[in-house]
Amino acid sequence: MRRTIRPMPPRQSPPTPAPDGLATVDPSASERIAAWAAAVGVDVSDPKVRLVLHATLLFAEHGFDAVTTREICAAAGTNPGAIHYHFGDKSGLYREVVLRPLQHMAQAFAGFDDPSLDLPTALDRFLTPFLSTDDCGGPDPIRLYLRELLDPSEVFTQALQTHIGPNHHALARLLARHIGVAEPDAGVHQLAYAIVAMAHDYCLSRPFMDALTPRLLDDDPELRALRRRLVGWSVALVAAEREARATAPSSSALP
Repeated sequence: MRRTIRPMPPRQSPPTPAPDGLATVDPSASERIAAWAAAVGVDVSDPKVRLVLHATLLFAEHGFDAVTTREICAAAGTNPGAIHYHFGDKSGLYREVVLRPLQHMAQAFAGFDDPSLDLPTALDRFLTPFLSTDDCGGPDPIRLYLRELLDPSEVFTQALQTHIGPNHHALARLLARHIGVAEPDAGVHQLAYAIVAMAHDYCLSRPFMDALTPRLLDDDPELRALRRRLVGWSVALVAAEREARATAPSSSALP
């Protein structure tokens, strides 16, 4: 089952004190997690899974330092020692929260750079994970991702380099091959980032798009038409770069 990435819905009710008076429990968070889990087929009876999902929402909203292990365990409905048992400590849990969506996206990229694929098919495979997801580790990792973009943690930076970095370099090599250069140079890497940015914006900027152009994508809920356009625009960018290099071969090379 595949679902389109949507902005996180607003909270429906304020947090209520947990029985010990130290942690807080947000009833709507449990409802959102249950709805997401039912849609993608994740078993939330596993306490380890619940800890990761509730921690994702709490870390995304409040940040790593502001959330206590007691709050996470109370939200997930586990005993206070569950985090130590499953993850060692709060940092271990945060590492799992950060890794899950990045690992999922890295797996979704598999095979896009197969040399037997033509450029539109390869780009379609590459762009698809940015626009939709089966199970990215939680009901909505985007807010946590935005927080990390503003203040990257060492865990996030390492995970990005390990799981996303190889796919960026694979994309750069793919583009270089279709442009007609032996190895990616600065211009090829810039083109790779430009292609990613086009798709990324529909993940990260959907609330702004909805505010500026309401109902813009209502007739394309699975974003299939949009993906075709993004592929077409990306192919055109590759052709433009190839043509520019044919008239000025050294203009985009590294110094």
